[in-house]
Amino acid sequence: MTKIAKYSEIARAKINLTLHVGPVQDNGYHPLHSLVGFADFGDRVDAKTAGAFSLNVQGPFAGDTPGGDKNLIMEAVKLVAKHNKVQAKLAYSLTKNLPVTSGIGGGSADAAAALRILAQAEHVSWSEHAEGFLPLGADIPVCYLSRTCVMQGIGEQILPWPGLGQVAAVLVNPGVGLHTGEVFASFDTVGMSSKFTLPAGSLLDMARAGRNDLQGVAIRLQPVIETVLEEISHQTDCNLARMSGSGASCFGLFPSLEKAQRAAKDIQQNHPKWWCAPALLGDAM
Repeated sequence: MTKIAKYSEIARAKINLTLHVGPVQDNGYHPLHSLVGFADFGDRVDAKTAGAFSLNVQGPFAGDTPGGDKNLIMEAVKLVAKHNKVQAKLAYSLTKNLPVTSGIGGGSADAAAALRILAQAEHVSWSEHAEGFLPLGADIPVCYLSRTCVMQGIGEQILPWPGLGQVAAVLVNPGVGLHTGEVFASFDTVGMSSKFTLPAGSLLDMARAGRNDLQGVAIRLQPVIETVLEEISHQTDCNLARMSGSGASCFGLFPSLEKAQRAAKDIQQNHPKWWCAPALLGDAM
């Protein structure tokens, strides 16, 4: 009897602590400069060897998540498997804990976690083909690494930035989704591009020095984002409130996890329909 191998990965929530966006290029992409940190929690991707690739979705946000071949996990895994002539087949199970289309890399993190599992099962190298798979999602390469880093280009240039440790945060989503394409289209019409040079300092210092160029246009599309940012910034000891990615999720940075937990509790009490979670962002030392 063939032994069934089992695998498991956490698809950590991705937070754009900064996101500086250049004007759209001839190839249709925008050059980016983003300081990215990952939360200490996320979705869970499990897998076991099987006769064919498959995907089962469960968890709090399973109802909002496409299944089967419509899910980014299946798109990414099948494309990489074909490119590398992979023989192993895996049955995946996704526990969806993060809100979808929310600017914290949920779908991309799921796909990246599934690819890390595929790499364990088949010993294939996905990262060397990163540019070829960017059409699936510009966040997949950085989510594959799942470490604090600077992301540049159109997502394919990744510079790990070790030694910055962690910063306490609260993550908030008001229950609305924003499609990345819609946000960038609006940005091309009314947004303001910027360039950014990352200063030395702590994770908090580096985040404070930047901005999110998509935040203004996202607020125009979903005004509730401004309400979220105001709610976070009014919490005691909040050092920074900002939107992540193309929204609508936002984050606040705090001096300690205890204070982030207190802020999350207060925000949840004031807005019980919002998704809210305390977190540590960055890499454990």
